[in-house]
Amino acid sequence: MSWLLQMDRKWIEDGLLKRRSNYSPVICFETTDPKRLQQLRTFIANDGELKRFEYLFVYDQWNGLYRLAPSAAGLAEEPYKRNVGSTALMQRLGEEGGALTQFKAVLKEVDGFLKKHKCLFIIQNVAEHREAETGLQAALRSWAIDPLLVSKGSMIFLVTAEVDRILDSFTRELTVIISVDASSKAEREQIITSTARELEVKLDDEQRAELVMATAGLNLHQMESILLEAYFTTKGFPLFTIKNLKSNLVKRSGVLEVKDPELGFQDIGGYQVIKEFIQKYVINVLRYAERAKRFALPLPRGILLFGPPGTGKSLFANALAREVNLPFINLVTENIYSKWLGESGQNLKNAITLAEKMSPAIVFIDEIDRFGKRGGSADSAGEETRRVFSQFLEWLGRTDRQSIIVGTTNVPEHLDEAFTRTGRFDYKIPFLYPGESARLEILMVHLGMRGGHRNRAPMSLSDEELGAFLLEDIVPVTRNFSGAELEELVIRAKRHAFDRAAAGLGPQDLIWAARTFRVDEQQRRETIETCLEQARKFTDDQSFLDNLEQEMGLELG
Repeated sequence: MSWLLQMDRKWIEDGLLKRRSNYSPVICFETTDPKRLQQLRTFIANDGELKRFEYLFVYDQWNGLYRLAPSAAGLAEEPYKRNVGSTALMQRLGEEGGALTQFKAVLKEVDGFLKKHKCLFIIQNVAEHREAETGLQAALRSWAIDPLLVSKGSMIFLVTAEVDRILDSFTRELTVIISVDASSKAEREQIITSTARELEVKLDDEQRAELVMATAGLNLHQMESILLEAYFTTKGFPLFTIKNLKSNLVKRSGVLEVKDPELGFQDIGGYQVIKEFIQKYVINVLRYAERAKRFALPLPRGILLFGPPGTGKSLFANALAREVNLPFINLVTENIYSKWLGESGQNLKNAITLAEKMSPAIVFIDEIDRFGKRGGSADSAGEETRRVFSQFLEWLGRTDRQSIIVGTTNVPEHLDEAFTRTGRFDYKIPFLYPGESARLEILMVHLGMRGGHRNRAPMSLSDEELGAFLLEDIVPVTRNFSGAELEELVIRAKRHAFDRAAAGLGPQDLIWAARTFRVDEQQRRETIETCLEQARKFTDDQSFLDNLEQEMGLELG
């Protein structure tokens, strides 16, 4: 734990600066990290200004009220016993032996010390409370403006996970709120270096840099726990193990999932125009960041992929993360909305905060139209929808946003104009049904003839013969198939070869699958016309749109 002394203390110093500037004597530190509490204790024990407090009190809901007293080890905890002369009073307060555990009684007791002495009061691990029973907000509001408390130089530190959950807007206005970062790059590097030294794990500079990047978004406690678990499991810090442990931790939040994409653009058949466009205007800008900075070119901030289902939008987003070598963060949209009033907004806030802490990253939002509506009803549900919409829109427009948002939708016309106007997404890219060359590439990928990521079935033809057969006999009869439907066609062909106990998959299996696969041609053509209309409406790069239409032009004849 030697690394704890070298962690960034700016969040504490910022709180003290606000107190000296008379913003408020009530400082709220927003964090869930137990190591930050230990860091705060260490700071108090060593800081000259804080050591001059006459009384140091700490309260948490389990242990009740206790005092911190100087000791050789720093600060020692001493249970606080109230001098109660009346047994009836003790019973009324619900206390035993003079110990104070009930929140309201604690607040009343400490109130006298704050106003009569220079006193520091730390309230920690308070998640939820009933104001009628505790009076916490009333106490904080009173202390924030009490002249006696201010003149004595007393301070109240409230350490909690989410200030919004326990304080209303009026109380928040009277306090100083400091959101404590999970961990900085320098802190993560220090923890990794110190832990590796203590456990005698050898790391070179490249391995250390990879671990620092892979652990972005973790707090100090999580960092230490993951490093120790990896060591006790493998006797080292393997990058793959660290990433898996982090992914499992993030998944527990219920609103985000972190993945390490396995597929790149070479594993996706077709869509050459889109690949080249993204390569030129997104991947190269990220890859050659110094050149982009020299030209004052901003980094890409958002991409909207739209088009009919099954055309590969989600797959493309995964591959993009692999191409730019960034984490792929999936926003679990179905877990954002809640039936409880106010919880949806809090869920989205938590997701945004966590995603930003792990960025730069690709943040993938499937069916982004769930957030792209203002909400029409006048009831509480409609108000909650509007609140989430505004919150999400504000995130899209933030100039300090580090995440690259990639959203997908099948129905772009359902998005509010505020979402689709210039400035929210850098690029709005239509995904239409693949043309001839694209269908050939997609079939070859799913047959294991290219890409190298799929298990290849035995074939009765050589790759050259099979490629010629696909182009001549299968590609023409799969006109206007989606990528997902082409994958299903290959699976059906494999099943047919399996059922007839063949030595390998042959032309007859693919022909059988193509003949039996039904697609409603009339409906599909109507869908294509709708997609093209949407592309002309939402895509603002005419040159790109012309190239895209040319790529699939033969399919419209």
